[in-house]
Order: sequence, then C-alpha cells, then structure tokens
Amino acid sequence: MTLDDVADELYGLDPADFVRVRTERQKQARADGDKALAKDIGALRKPTTVGWVLNVLVRDAEDEVGDLFDLGETLREAQQHLSGATLRTLTKQRQRAVRALATRAAEIAADRGHEVGDDVTREVASSLGAALADPAVADDVRAGRLLGAVEYSGFGPLGLVAVPDTPEDATPPEPSSPPEDDDAAQKKQAAKERKEREEREEARRHAEVELADARTGLDDAESALADATDRRDDARAEVERLREALEQAEEEAAAREHVVDEATAARDAADARVRNATTRLDRM
Repeated sequence: MTLDDVADELYGLDPADFVRVRTERQKQARADGDKALAKDIGALRKPTTVGWVLNVLVRDAEDEVGDLFDLGETLREAQQHLSGATLRTLTKQRQRAVRALATRAAEIAADRGHEVGDDVTREVASSLGAALADPAVADDVRAGRLLGAVEYSGFGPLGLVAVPDTPEDATPPEPSSPPEDDDAAQKKQAAKERKEREEREEARRHAEVELADARTGLDDAESALADATDRRDDARAEVERLREALEQAEEEAAAREHVVDEATAARDAADARVRNATTRLDRM
C-alpha cells in the first residue's frame, strides 16, 4: 500500500466515506509498522463538493475530459496562428464544450446520489475553463485529487482574444460624436453594478475559504478523535489481557498452594512415624 494508492482511492469515494476510509488506511499502515505512511495518510484533506465533483468527473468521463483538454491545446496554438474569425468560432466551441461537460459532471454526481446546485455547476465549469487555459491546471484536474475549485493563475488570457478581421480596402471609421449624457449615465451604472458584482464575488470567495478552513479543522478533529479512540481501545484490550493473565496466575498460585499444603501434611505424617519408630526402638 502506497500513499498514491490511498489518495486515488479516497478522492474517488463518496464524501461521506472519506474520513472513515482514511482512518481505516491509517490503522492498516500502523499495523504494517509504517508510521510515516500513516502520518501522510492522515494529512490527506477531504475535498469540497466542487472538488469531489471534478474528481469523479475525470474518473467516470475520462474520455470526454481528455477530448476537452485536447481542444484546449488546440485553442492555445490557434490563438497565436489563426485569424480573428477562426478564433471566435473556436471560442464558441470551447464555451459549449465546457458547459456540456459541467452539465455531465452534475449528472455523474446525481448518479452517485448527490444532487448539486447551479453554483457548484458554475464553479465546475470555471475550473474546467481554467484547465483549458493552463496545462498545469489541466494536469491537476486529470490527477483527480482536487480539494476544491481551481483557478487560472497564469499571465496569459483565460479566454481567447480575437482581433477582428479587417479587409485591406476598409476605410477608417468616422470619428464618433461625443457621448450623450444618457450614455454616460449608463456607463456609470454599469461600472457600479460591475463593482458590486466583484465585491459579492470577493465576499463569496472569502466565505468559501473560511468554509474550507472549517471543514479542514473538522476533518483534523475527526481524525484525531478516531486516532485517540483507537489508542483507547488498544489500551482497554491490553488491560483486559493483563487482567485475564492475573486471574490465571492467581488460580495457578492457589492450585500450587494446595499442593504445598498436601506435601507439608505428608512430611509431618512421615516425621511422626519416624519419631514413633525411634521411641519403640529405644525401649527395646
């Protein structure tokens, strides 16, 4: 049993079984005398719902995930070589593929007994989009051991930036007239709404981090409790074994005491016979 074996098993399990099976594997590692492996197994964290959905997706729909990531590689190459029109077509294809696979992931979760909401499906789609943009993220997703949603952290664009195709004989556009007051108001309102959305997203991300930290703390507490329970049970078993050994020793001592008493009585009787015989001999 290796850490990779255990990790592959745990991150494909139903979330409700994660801690129980992790504890069982820790016990097995300790029983095998591998304390380091037991410690490493205990450090494996339970995934969030989004992480679990992504992990089972790569297990149950491996070919579909592979096709999507192949498309991502094609898109990254196309961005540097193809025209704006082709890029826009590929971008639409990417969006459809991501949505379809996110929907498939929700279906897989439902088949495994867990209905997921739109928020989870959106985060799954966002994670798949990040994997399309970054090969390193794609490798993490393929490994099937995610703890939660993943984000694109590179320096390139997450989507495809398409430069509009301009005919060679196109004439320069006419200078635009100054914006109307209504246009300025609409832009101001749009900027306000965008800022509010960003603030809500930031608050949601902070809440998710706090939730993940709380879940990690709960997992650690459950693992510590399971370990303490195992040690307590082992100690109780040892006490019971020693108690039984003591009772057996006491019974053996009592039996030997009876033998000693019988031997003492036999010796005293023999001594009495010797004295009687000596007395009779002296009288002759």
